[in-house]
Amino acid sequence: MKHRPALALLPFLTLLPALAFANPATIADCSYPDDAAARAAWLPMRGSAPAVAANVAGRAAVRLPCNFAGSTIERASWDRKVTLDLAGCRGIQFDVFCPNAAPISQFSVYFQSGEGWYSASFHPEATNAWCTVAVNKASTRTEGKPAGWSRISTIRISAWRGRNEDTALCLSNLRKTGVVGVDASVAIIRAESVARGRSGEARAADQFAEAVAEGFESFGIECAAISDLDVTAAQLRAAKLVVLPHNPALPDSAADAVLDYLNAGGKLMVFYSLPPKLRSAVKIETGNHVKAEGRFSAIRFNKDALPGAPLLVGQHSWNITQAKPADGSGRVLAEWLDDKGQPVGEPAIIATPNCIHMTHVLLDDDLANKRRMLLAMAGSLAPDLWRQSVAGSVAKIGQVGGCKSFDEAAALITKQAAKNRRAKSALAEARALRDGALKLEKAGRFGDAMDKAAAAARRTMEAFCIAQQPLKGEFRAFWCHSAFGVTGMEWDEAIQRLAKAGFTAILPNMLWGGVAFYDSKTLPVAPDVAEKGDQIAKCLAACKKYGVQIHVWKVNWNTGHRVSKEFLDKMRTEGRLQMNSKGKEEPWLCPSHPENQKLEVAAMVEVARDYDVDGIHFDYIRYPGGDHCFCPGCRERFAKAIGAEIKNWPKDAQGDGPLRQQWLEWRRSNITAVVQATSEQARAVKPKIKISAAVFRNWVTDRDGVGQDWKLWCDRGWLDFVCPMDYTESDRQFDGWIGLQKEWAGKVPVYPGIGVSASRSRLPADRTIGQIEITRHHDTGGFTIFNYGVSECRELLPMLGLGITSKR
Repeated sequence: MKHRPALALLPFLTLLPALAFANPATIADCSYPDDAAARAAWLPMRGSAPAVAANVAGRAAVRLPCNFAGSTIERASWDRKVTLDLAGCRGIQFDVFCPNAAPISQFSVYFQSGEGWYSASFHPEATNAWCTVAVNKASTRTEGKPAGWSRISTIRISAWRGRNEDTALCLSNLRKTGVVGVDASVAIIRAESVARGRSGEARAADQFAEAVAEGFESFGIECAAISDLDVTAAQLRAAKLVVLPHNPALPDSAADAVLDYLNAGGKLMVFYSLPPKLRSAVKIETGNHVKAEGRFSAIRFNKDALPGAPLLVGQHSWNITQAKPADGSGRVLAEWLDDKGQPVGEPAIIATPNCIHMTHVLLDDDLANKRRMLLAMAGSLAPDLWRQSVAGSVAKIGQVGGCKSFDEAAALITKQAAKNRRAKSALAEARALRDGALKLEKAGRFGDAMDKAAAAARRTMEAFCIAQQPLKGEFRAFWCHSAFGVTGMEWDEAIQRLAKAGFTAILPNMLWGGVAFYDSKTLPVAPDVAEKGDQIAKCLAACKKYGVQIHVWKVNWNTGHRVSKEFLDKMRTEGRLQMNSKGKEEPWLCPSHPENQKLEVAAMVEVARDYDVDGIHFDYIRYPGGDHCFCPGCRERFAKAIGAEIKNWPKDAQGDGPLRQQWLEWRRSNITAVVQATSEQARAVKPKIKISAAVFRNWVTDRDGVGQDWKLWCDRGWLDFVCPMDYTESDRQFDGWIGLQKEWAGKVPVYPGIGVSASRSRLPADRTIGQIEITRHHDTGGFTIFNYGVSECRELLPMLGLGITSKR
């Protein structure tokens, strides 16, 4: 089974049956008596060097050689066959030592379970020194049909090629974290069952589970992440609180385990879907599923209904599940407001003696208030969590810019501020607020202490942001995934805010493979345009007004979730949709079909011709993955291209098939043809237009994996700048990728993509600033942030505008 790298952090566990450790959290110390033992434990995959027993800087370890010099392998990998039950932990920590991580684009770890895998990535944060990697299960990605964390049969470690150089990774001291009753007081039941029967829900379930976990951990409350395929009543027994973050189809066995926990006096927090088996136990009745855009925009608490909760919390939900207390046994704590601030008559949060239920999932807009609401909800059921969270929150004041304590942060800010009086004044205010929080904590006034600690942390962050320096002439952009801009505001306000914060460009997603959000004559126009207007025209007008560049973003090939049935049916009838090697249809246009190539080019050139935009921007300018496209048309056109009959289709074009290399080159040529034609034709109609592309980060592997040969596009001058999607929470990984990408791009500017709110990374203001500084270290001349949404507009943007992107 071949895996692509996944950007997320995940748990890592192994088993050494012959060894026993005094510490129950220890999994393996990676100490082997000789090389033979290390090689027996870690089996190299094809082309990879054998494992070696090592002692590195006084620590026993297994050394995994990553030999890329003179080889053609895209990754070095090792498998460890195991029999592991990892169901009861949140994640693990392990120590790594890498003398030189530059040759590696990223490290990945995989866990095989049944007919599927869990996967994630990591990157050492220090060079030539031991460092600790913390990973968790809630961040893992699922592939295939895993049987659950209790049935792990293989651990795979992979190092993906970045450069043609040798290096090595050493592993040591693997241990569990987030075990209920050991170091975790909250159990989060993760909806892994949806990956089996409702794959479309799997990513959402993972995302919302992690949002809840991150919320608790922001207050220093450790969580365990337990699969709904594995959970037992015994695992839950020691939990102060059990959480269902988004469990659309909780298995009966899991529901029974939670029911036993409740019957034993346990407390439950539920988001969105309340499983039928639990409703009578928590005395809450549920009703219909209600969907209405703009109807659910905020949560307002009744006065004194939930101690410690904000009165108003922003939450732009697209639907809810109706609920109410049964038989007067509970009460409504909060209600939904619409986008005009008016009540809609639907409960948002309901409480009973053993349960608190929110009628939608926990989103990440209005993050500070959202997390405080989460804590108040939890504290109402388990009061000890208040005490724990106050201690954690006070300890975290000053953890900005890589600092571990307030004193360290104060020293850094003072140094960076130099003569900046605003920064020094903000720091002094932060210190006073922190002192107040410590006094309130000592007095046992936990709610007030939390307020003061939050204010101190916020003012410390502001002081840090104010102390940063802008760089003149920098390209500063946001991708905006919605054609309608930031929810709850018009394009004029959204662009005005960008300009005020010192940003120079917006990349709005205005067209897909099968739908346009403007008055297109080439693509089907989304029905919303008739009501809401031409979105390119609206965004463009705002950009002209405030002096912001507009580079219109097109999702290529992918027809989009708003595509009409009529368009898809037409494409299907004409044989213009992609298929994988097993004949399964993908709602993407086939890149080898001549009419699809013409459509892609015509749509982008139309934007360049009909609108006075600064640029046009490719995205999804690739295949969905390595298993596409194998439609009948591809077979015919490929055979014609190579001038030979294909006897064994698709086998001859897969794996070690005789036509594999020709196939890969042909795939690349289909994508490249569109880039070249679009670039040439757009420049012909508008010579000064800028052509750019959002690309996968590792050209070396992605040119084969998804047919995206973006180094060639730069070499040929078809792009004016390129935006690798470098979404990671690891600064060292981000730094390493940019170094490689600048080499590949040559003279073409690289404006790295920063994943502030990507599916695989979340970055607060100080971490965003850190990655901006890394782009400056590489002299890229700019950066692009994903994504311009509500929280980025209202929370992140003002912080960046205080210093790093300010106009001063």
